[in-house]
Amino acid sequence: MMPSREDGNSMHNKMGTRYIPGTQIISLPQGALHDGEDLFLTRKVLLYNIKLGPGQIGADYMRTLHHKAAFIHDGFQHILDTSVEEDSVTIILQAKPGSLFSRQVHKKAWSFHQITAMIADLGVSLLDALEERITGFSVAADNLWLDDHNKLTVINYWDKGDPQAQGAVGLCRLMLQLFSGTQPVTSAFEVMHTQLERTPITTASPEQKDALVKLVKLICQGQASLSSFVFGLRSLQPSVQNEEAAPPVLLRPSRSQRVQVAVEAEDATDSEDETEQSSTKSRLRKAGIGAAAVIVAATAGWVLWPSSEKERPAAVTPVQTSTPAAPTTSPSATPVPTKAGGTANKQLEEIVVPNLVGQSLADAEQQALAMGLHYNYVIEASNLPKGTVIRQDPQPGAKGMQGDNVTFWVSKEGQ
Repeated sequence: MMPSREDGNSMHNKMGTRYIPGTQIISLPQGALHDGEDLFLTRKVLLYNIKLGPGQIGADYMRTLHHKAAFIHDGFQHILDTSVEEDSVTIILQAKPGSLFSRQVHKKAWSFHQITAMIADLGVSLLDALEERITGFSVAADNLWLDDHNKLTVINYWDKGDPQAQGAVGLCRLMLQLFSGTQPVTSAFEVMHTQLERTPITTASPEQKDALVKLVKLICQGQASLSSFVFGLRSLQPSVQNEEAAPPVLLRPSRSQRVQVAVEAEDATDSEDETEQSSTKSRLRKAGIGAAAVIVAATAGWVLWPSSEKERPAAVTPVQTSTPAAPTTSPSATPVPTKAGGTANKQLEEIVVPNLVGQSLADAEQQALAMGLHYNYVIEASNLPKGTVIRQDPQPGAKGMQGDNVTFWVSKEGQ
């Protein structure tokens, strides 16, 4: 679904009339990324301008975005709107606080635990996108946005990226760049673990570094999946004795990913020698992990932890994530797809639709999200102050379920 169709025509050129480009952030092979301003909603946006090739038609390019524009996830910059010009298209993206990650790679020294947690969190976002059949995008530093809480989000997830910058291999390359401060060589994947082995990591113990090298080697040789990589990184977070001072941040793989990893773990442990199985399961029982988590953590154990290691792994406690439903649209609507908080993988609850009429756009959005609703909004001329909700559907007080859609009409000011 293409968001924000002010005049019912998604092919309309809105640049200069609604969206004003500002400073260029970066020039990329696919196009240029600019700061920008949405004049109607008086907000900052990012403008991703893409030059069309010979014979390429803007309408055809837009059709490739249909599925991905409906994907709403906090690990990706939301597509808010589109604009088509004669020889280019512009994707209007949500502007989050922070900056382009490639500008921060060499400005800050991250610790071993910060880097592995950051990469694992990005890996969870990739797994969630995989569930929606969104793959192939680049996770290179120049296609990532870093917010003030060290969370990475993907900017362009609709175009195919360099194969070496995709998926688990791309995450390994990014992680090596953070540890070494330089780009990994671009010849063969297999050399990455060798580069990592030669890179000093002062904030990691020899056992932690050895475990990480083994994990990267498995990825490079095609012997471990993206989900195994995420759980492997998670197992390298602070050990039990440090958890009281600084509890590790839990990753949030979805239900299907947990099932996938559990199956992988069961297959892996079948080929593991009995001595290592016994040692790993003993450590997990001491950490108080339940029988289901033992299967998952055992995968990371036999791959990552040397037999001489004395530390116990932190318990893996997956937390469910939501998979938002694609919002609906109408011919004259200005729909902005949104994510209802945490309703996809838990029991849906009956709710009463709140009264949004008279509220500002921002307040209406927040209240809809707080109730677990997806929302669209429609821009409509009115005598009320700009940005005020003038009506809604369903009506206030109607009964519904978390995850349902609510549409509200926002004043554009009378003309």
